[in-house]
Amino acid sequence: MSEEIDRYARLRPPAATADNDICRCADNPPIVLQDHLSYNPISCLRCNLEVPPERVGFPEALAQGIAYWRELYRSFYSLWLDSREFEPWAKSQLENPSSPANSRGLALVAELNAFRRTYYWWFQDNSTDDFTPLSRCPHCGAAFTENGHVYRCEGCSIVVAN
Repeated sequence: MSEEIDRYARLRPPAATADNDICRCADNPPIVLQDHLSYNPISCLRCNLEVPPERVGFPEALAQGIAYWRELYRSFYSLWLDSREFEPWAKSQLENPSSPANSRGLALVAELNAFRRTYYWWFQDNSTDDFTPLSRCPHCGAAFTENGHVYRCEGCSIVVAN
């Protein structure tokens, strides 16, 4: 008997994701690549819940790339969360469009767009008293367009919270 290999295994948690954390949107709305500290960094733009990768249907090589990106991005994010000596450096990496985490993430979004409209969730440090949300795309400088709970740059496939 042959066992089928799960090509999305690296994007699955050790225990099943709770049903109430899985997107139930019926019409395949756009998805977002974002590390929200779970195994699967793909979420629904509309409901912000996890989208199982098999619903998008991308190949195993892309799943591997997404898993590698998740770990890279999380390393910077974890250093920023640690709030000690590496916080300013990690924040600069998370905000820099040319950083490895962001450039790789945007490249993955470009690949995912072949399967479903995909956006990249851009980091903003809203923990400071002087926080001002971005009004322009950090990648190209174009003004964001408002769409529900997010601002979007359609050209760069970037979204931020509004």
